[in-house]
Amino acid sequence: MRTLAVFATVAAVASAVQSNPHTKAKQSRPLIPALNKRSVEVEKSTNYRFLSNTTEHYLVNGTHFPQVSFDIGESYAGLLNNTPSGESSLFFWFFPAVNPNSDNEKEIVIWLNGGPGCSSLDGLLQENGPFLWQSGVYQPVRNPYSFNNLTNVVYIDQPAGTGLSPGPATVQNEVDVSNQFNDFWKRFIDTFGMKGFKVYITGESYAGQYIPYLAEGMIKKNDTEYFNLKGIQINDPSINDDSVMIYAPAVTALNHFSSVFGLNDTFMKHINAADAKCGYTDFLNKALTYPPPKNFPNLDKALRTEGCDTWDQIIDAATLINPCFNIYHLTDFCPFLWDEMGFPSAAEGPNNYFNQSDVQKALHVPPTDYSVCGGDIFPNGDGSVPSALGPLPGVIEATNNVLIGHGWYDYLLFMNGSLATIQNMTWNGAQGFQKPPTEELFVPYSPGSQVDPVVWSGGGGILGTAHTERGLTFSSVYGSGHEIPQYVPGAAYRQLEFLLGRIDNLTVIGPFTTQQ
Repeated sequence: MRTLAVFATVAAVASAVQSNPHTKAKQSRPLIPALNKRSVEVEKSTNYRFLSNTTEHYLVNGTHFPQVSFDIGESYAGLLNNTPSGESSLFFWFFPAVNPNSDNEKEIVIWLNGGPGCSSLDGLLQENGPFLWQSGVYQPVRNPYSFNNLTNVVYIDQPAGTGLSPGPATVQNEVDVSNQFNDFWKRFIDTFGMKGFKVYITGESYAGQYIPYLAEGMIKKNDTEYFNLKGIQINDPSINDDSVMIYAPAVTALNHFSSVFGLNDTFMKHINAADAKCGYTDFLNKALTYPPPKNFPNLDKALRTEGCDTWDQIIDAATLINPCFNIYHLTDFCPFLWDEMGFPSAAEGPNNYFNQSDVQKALHVPPTDYSVCGGDIFPNGDGSVPSALGPLPGVIEATNNVLIGHGWYDYLLFMNGSLATIQNMTWNGAQGFQKPPTEELFVPYSPGSQVDPVVWSGGGGILGTAHTERGLTFSSVYGSGHEIPQYVPGAAYRQLEFLLGRIDNLTVIGPFTTQQ
C-alpha cells in the first residue's frame, strides 16, 4: 500500500538544531569543586525519599527556590565527575516521583535536550518539569503534567560544556559522549542508591543522535546494577542526514500548510519546480510505501545540485512575510513573547534565569556564564554516523521499547523525514513498517495531576497518530511544534505512560494512570 507524503511536518536534524543567536559561548571551567557547606538546613526527620548523608550536599531548598512562589518538592542538584573518560563533570537536577503509586517502582527517566550544546534545563523549565516558566508567562507555575508525577526524573546537561556542566568539551564523536556519560551515570547511581533501577532515556532534537548511542553504550556494559536500560523515547529527533530529514520533506510540508505560510503563487510555483528537479517529493512518494520498496530510493546528489536548498529558500521567504517566523512552531506570529530561557521564542532579554547567582547557588554550582544553547561541543564536528544508520536498530532489538514522537508544527525536523528513515531501517527481522502508521493517539481530557486543573489543560481526545511494530512505536502529535511536552503536554504525558509500561498502547481510551 502506498501513502503519499501528507504527514506534514516533523523530522530530525543536524548539529545546528537548537543554536540560539542570543546566547553566549561558555567559558571553560575546572573539575567539580570541593563542596561547600549545604546552603539549606534540613531536619534529619524529613521524610524525603532520597535524603542521606551522601545526598544531603545536593538537596535543593524547594520551599524557597528563587522567584518560585510555591514548594517545588524534593529535588537534588549539583555536579558529578565524568572521569576517567572525560576531564570535567556533568550537572544534574533530580526530582523524585511524587505519585504515591510509583513509590515501589524502582526506575528513573533521564531527560536530555539536544543542540548539540543545549541545556536540559530548557526541558525542565519549558516542557515537563514540576514548575514551568514558559514564553509569555510572567512567573513560574505548577505543572500538572510534570514527568515526576509518573516516576523519578533527572535532567542532565551533557556533554561537558553544555548548560551548567563545566567545559571544555573533549568529545569527538558519540562514543566519547557515551563513555563520559556512563562514567557520570555510575556515580549518580551510587550517590542515590539506585542499583538495579530500570533506566529510560528520553529527549528531543539532537538527543536523537545522543540517546541511541548512550543506549548502545549501556547495553554493551551488560551490567544491570548500573545500566538496566528498558527503553528510550526520542522526539523530533536527529537520526539521519539533512537531505532526508530536512530538505526532502520541506516542500511537501509547505504545501500542506500553505494557508499558514501565505506565500504568493509565483514563489509556490518556483519552489515546487525546484522540488521536482531535485526529486524530493518523488523520493518521499517512493520511500513512504508500506511495506517499503525493495529498491529503496536515495538522495545522494540532491544537496550538491544548484537550487536544491529548498528548505533555506522557504525559510527566507516565510520570514519576509512573518518576521517572527519560528521554525520550532510554525504557527507563531509577531510579537515575540518574552521568555526567561530565550528559547524557543527569539525575543530579546532578560533571558537569564539560570544565569542568576541566587539560582546557581541554590543548584550548588559555582558562578558560571550559563547559556541555554552555547558552547562548541564538537569542534571538529560529530564524527559518528547518524543514529538510524548506526545503533538505533540494535537498541530497538535489545529493548523492544523505542518510541519516536513528532509534532506536526515543527518546521525544522520533519515527520516525513523520520518516516522515510524508518522505512529504510531494518530491525527484528524486517525492514520498515509493514502497515501505514495511522492509528489514532488518544489523550485523556483531564490533567495528569490535580494541580490547578481549571487553569491547566493539555487538550484531550484524538490528538495524533500512534503505531507500533516489532518494538518500535511512532507517534505524531497534532498542534505540537518541535517540543511536544511544551505545546501538547497531555500527549507527552501519555507517551511517557506508554514507555514506562503503564498502558498497553497509545490508542487505549481511558484516564491517565495517575488519576485512577
